[in-house]
Amino acid sequence: MPPVSTAAPPTVPASRRPPGAGRRRRPAAAALGYAAPALLGFLAVRLLGLLVLTRWAHLKGHGVWPVLAASWDSRWYLDIAAHGYTDRLGTAMDANNLAFFPLYPALIKVCAALTPGSAASAALVLAGCCSLAAAWGVFAVGDRLHGRRAGTALAVLWGALPVSAVQWMGYTESLFTALAAWALYAV
Repeated sequence: MPPVSTAAPPTVPASRRPPGAGRRRRPAAAALGYAAPALLGFLAVRLLGLLVLTRWAHLKGHGVWPVLAASWDSRWYLDIAAHGYTDRLGTAMDANNLAFFPLYPALIKVCAALTPGSAASAALVLAGCCSLAAAWGVFAVGDRLHGRRAGTALAVLWGALPVSAVQWMGYTESLFTALAAWALYAV
C-alpha cells in the first residue's frame, strides 16, 4: 500500500486562474446589480436600433408597432397563440404552421390572458423581457469565461448585431437565445 501524502495539494496562482474560478454565487439582486452595466449597455444599443427602425418605418409610411408585432413570422406566432396548430398539411409553402416552435405561442397565450391589451402587445413585451434575460445570460457566460469586461462587451455586441432588430419583434429569437445562454452558463 502506498504511503498517504499529508502535503496540501498544489495551488494555482491567482494570475493563472480563469476569471470565473472560485467565485461564489450571488443572490439574484446582487447578480442583477453586477450585470447592470452590461444590461444598460444592451438597452442603450437596442433603443438606438429601435429609433432607427422607427425612422425607417416612418419613411415607408408605416408605424413601428405593426412592423414589430404583426409582420412576417409574428403573424404565425399570433395565429398559433389564438387558434393552435393546424391539422392540415398543405403543399404550399405557407399552408401550415407546424414549423414553428410551440413555447413562444404558449407564452403569448398565457401573457395575453393575464395582462390587458392585445396578444400582439403581449408578444412584444414577452420578446423584450426575453431579450433582457438573454443579454444577462450572454453576460454571465462571458463573465464566467473571461471576466466582467468581456461579459459586458458580449452583451452589448449581441444587442448591436445587424440581425438584432428581431430581438424586440414578436419572434422566438430572444426566448431561444435566453434559453441557450443560460443553458451554456449552467454547463
